[in-house]
Amino acid sequence: MGTKSLLGILLALFLLSSCTMDSQTPPSGRIAEFPDVRLTEATYVLGRSGETPLSIEAQEIAIYEKTNQAILDTLVFTQKDAEGNLLLSGRADKAQVDTKTYDAQLSGNIQVRRADEDFSIEAEQLLWLNDEQVLSSEGDSSVLINFDGGQTIKGSGFKGNLRTATYAFTSLEEGVLHR
Repeated sequence: MGTKSLLGILLALFLLSSCTMDSQTPPSGRIAEFPDVRLTEATYVLGRSGETPLSIEAQEIAIYEKTNQAILDTLVFTQKDAEGNLLLSGRADKAQVDTKTYDAQLSGNIQVRRADEDFSIEAEQLLWLNDEQVLSSEGDSSVLINFDGGQTIKGSGFKGNLRTATYAFTSLEEGVLHR
């Protein structure tokens, strides 16, 4: 073996030993691109001890353990009491859920229905605060409420507490309340 061949092999070994490949860790700044778990056509159940769980069926669910986030696409959800009676149902195109607090940002074709009342909320973007049981809109995005057999109210600056059934807007666009 010649000196040039030996030098070439040593140089190649040096270069290979100085490079490491860790297939478990994505390149820096790209962690969000690689979920820990990716599910398709799956059911995701959110709930803590003592709470009524929320069952979510989604076209796709991606869970990121390092950031405590779950991204759900094309979802429908239901919440039932201990006897199996429907309390709440709805849908959205997308949701980003904090897996520790269960707070969520919902977007696209959102509809939330309370089963015990003739009541639904429709919007394109909503924020869900789980501990407070509050839905709210951001900025001037519109929210439409349907209630009492066809009455509607549309406005912005929406905040609705599902626990107390209290709903408010900072600005009304259309609709009338009758007593």
